[in-house]
Amino acid sequence: MDKPRVLIAGDDPEIVVSITSALKAEGFDTIPMSHGDAAWEDAHPPDFALLDTSSPHQDPMALAQRLLLGAIPFIVLSVREDATPVERAIELGAMGCFFKPFDVAIIVPSIRVWSARAAELAHLRQEQRALLEGLHQRRNIGTAVGVIMERHGLTPSDAFETLRRHARNERQSVARLALAIVSGAALPQSPS
Repeated sequence: MDKPRVLIAGDDPEIVVSITSALKAEGFDTIPMSHGDAAWEDAHPPDFALLDTSSPHQDPMALAQRLLLGAIPFIVLSVREDATPVERAIELGAMGCFFKPFDVAIIVPSIRVWSARAAELAHLRQEQRALLEGLHQRRNIGTAVGVIMERHGLTPSDAFETLRRHARNERQSVARLALAIVSGAALPQSPS
């Protein structure tokens, strides 16, 4: 992460300013958000967020849900006396919590570690989606090859070659044509 954008949401201006200043000094790009501010532009969402759950003017859980929908990792700031908002935030996906009073010098390196970990997790989720998509495509191709083999009495390699040739002639991927055959939207072509 070059210069992570961190949203700092809270009603206490002293806390927002102190965290914002410390993060800027460490090379972070910050989005301070106080009561009444718009959260962020969807075109430039934060990479990470710090959410004060003890805010009397904002609905921190509504913001936590928006962060969750945007796949934006976040941590929460809270008072020790009330664990309920922290528990709700953790249920919504908060990566961790700081209790007030806190030391800004501890928060900054922690955010660096948490934001790096969040980036790793996002990368792993992306790889998982790609692997699952590849697995589904491979299964569909195998099924389509089996359908072509059965319909036209071909060997596996000849059936795959027929599928590949037909996909090339139709200017589409083998995976897309295989999906169409498996779903019944296309009929397997006879070998030419």
